[in-house]
Amino acid sequence: MARINVFRKDDLLKAVDAEARLTGTKRSALIQGALERDLEGQRRAREAAEAQRRMDDACRRMDALAEKLGDSDPCGFIRGARDSRYGRPRQTSRRLKMRSRR
Repeated sequence: MARINVFRKDDLLKAVDAEARLTGTKRSALIQGALERDLEGQRRAREAAEAQRRMDDACRRMDALAEKLGDSDPCGFIRGARDSRYGRPRQTSRRLKMRSRR
């Protein structure tokens, strides 16, 4: 383990020493744990910001695509592609249930 010298305010050092006494840990362990938690929080914040940036970018691209496509009906396109595969409109489970009741 590496050793470093850190300068901190006197009242902060007193608070660290008091907390170390209360928790029964050493000053170094308390400072190390605090640093690890802080660094982990910063890493998570960066990752969250990057994920948000990617989602915003994807939304902008989807909006641009929607603008380009205009008033197209994506559901109708999907149904048409599906129906052309089967040669006729597929019957939904609701239609099948209604037929079986007759």
